[in-house]
Amino acid sequence: MKNRLFIAFFTLFLSGAALAQNGRVGAHTNITKWTVPTNNISSASQGKQIAERIIDAIGLRTNFDIRPAAIENAAAVVYGGKRYVLYNPTFINNLIKATGTEWAAISVLAHEIGHHLNGHTVYARGSQPELELEADEFSGFVLRKMGANLSEAQSAMKTLASNRASRTHPAKYDRLTAIEQGWSHADDQVAGRATERKVPDVTRQRTEPTLPGRDVAGNAPVTAPSRIVLDSRYILGDVYFTADPSSRYHVTTNYNVVKVGEKGLNVLGKLARLKSNAFPYVIYDAQNTQLFVDAAGKIVNRNGKQVGLLKNHLS
Repeated sequence: MKNRLFIAFFTLFLSGAALAQNGRVGAHTNITKWTVPTNNISSASQGKQIAERIIDAIGLRTNFDIRPAAIENAAAVVYGGKRYVLYNPTFINNLIKATGTEWAAISVLAHEIGHHLNGHTVYARGSQPELELEADEFSGFVLRKMGANLSEAQSAMKTLASNRASRTHPAKYDRLTAIEQGWSHADDQVAGRATERKVPDVTRQRTEPTLPGRDVAGNAPVTAPSRIVLDSRYILGDVYFTADPSSRYHVTTNYNVVKVGEKGLNVLGKLARLKSNAFPYVIYDAQNTQLFVDAAGKIVNRNGKQVGLLKNHLS
């Protein structure tokens, strides 16, 4: 019964991707018409100017249109075969008032442009934590290139982001960290410093402390090997494979199927939803090897043989 509840929860968790229509990133209603207000930054001409400044800062050309629209906040969309960045003028103007800086509005538009440039709108997958962090990192990067300080680059997210993560968006701490990473990477470039880019990640690892001990002879102190533990906040389920019962496998909140080992996490594949009542999910890897998950959590191969089980995460 518990596992059936987990599968039902999984259905709700993954259904967010279905909200993306026509390549839309985010849960926005269908857009039937666009208006062009003329107040403050919300005017169409100013929006386009900002977009051009953002693109110019990274040496590219715009291949999308930016327009005010009757949506909740802002979105990167593909509509009728064309790419758009849409924004709600009232939302943008209220954000400027709340933060006291126009950089907040620029960072929102940069975030949505980042979705396009990172290829997030190629597939209609909807908002996902790892995609949001990539767009956040781009926002921080480009705002530094445009002259914003770190506080200005983070101003919108400090105001808008939730302290707790959701099924579609990371928590405020993770988002501010991603913006800082992008900003710092650009700052290093501007200053001519060598830097190693870090990829933002919502999946944090913590390592259990090492324990003192003695060798088999009982006369020399030894250190027990540390064991990587994935924070339970980022685990949706536990996976058990018949061929490897002693190892730990999990499904994370960004749908990765990972194996936890002494040296860290190894991403084996992804979990995705299928339009099937009998097998609502599939696990696939880079070689497109597919395992199917039935409504009870049983994992089977293409021949129908059970090879594992997907269960509630045991914290």
